[in-house]
Amino acid sequence: MKKIMIVSSNTQKMHDLVNVMESYYRVQGILMTNTNLLSDLTIGRPDCIVVYAEAVARTKLFGVIDLRENEDLLSVPMLLIADDNDVETFKMHVKPGPDATIAKDAAYSDIKLAIDKLCATSEKSYKILVVDDDPVALKLVRSHLESQYKVNCVKSGMLALKFLEKQQVDLILLDCFMPEMTGPQTLQLIRNMPSHKRTPVIFLTGNSERNMVMNALNLHPSGFLVKPVRKDELLNKIDDVLDA
Repeated sequence: MKKIMIVSSNTQKMHDLVNVMESYYRVQGILMTNTNLLSDLTIGRPDCIVVYAEAVARTKLFGVIDLRENEDLLSVPMLLIADDNDVETFKMHVKPGPDATIAKDAAYSDIKLAIDKLCATSEKSYKILVVDDDPVALKLVRSHLESQYKVNCVKSGMLALKFLEKQQVDLILLDCFMPEMTGPQTLQLIRNMPSHKRTPVIFLTGNSERNMVMNALNLHPSGFLVKPVRKDELLNKIDDVLDA
């Protein structure tokens, strides 16, 4: 379930939005007057930030400005619900500005549609690295993921390490049994890289590789999937891990 953060300058409007949208998403509403919005965020990294702004001035936007400038949330899309004057005020003070705007009197169905479009953009911004020496398996996993995520594929643990020296990713799918360097051996080296100590890793395993996987539990993988993995199973697991 997608996570939506609603920030509002109006208490009643915040409650109304939360009550409607929680039927479709995991929602948290926070008043704009809270100067440290991140400290009040309890749902984890949101898939979309929705801001309801009414008669706003710069002093009311300090929390939103800090939120928008936070490096961990730069790729999270923002929907602004406001009239034309407040849109201009908001864009003047909040950088980068909203990814989309919608009028204050818009129907809830139109607001939901705007959120869904922005969430689709957010999904596409996640980067996943797939590591497998089997080209057929690589092609299959890529076909499962490329409509929703940015996907890179490499054929060995060594190539994965070289890739990760230069690139950041949000999640790694790692084949357990590979020649020259196994999945657990690769993960051990990944965990030694300062920028990837906490990057979630899901092992792709065969039924005969469970002992190898069990020996890698101390490396704290985010899960295991048995090949050949079904598309729905793969997407659900990735969604769970990225939402954690």
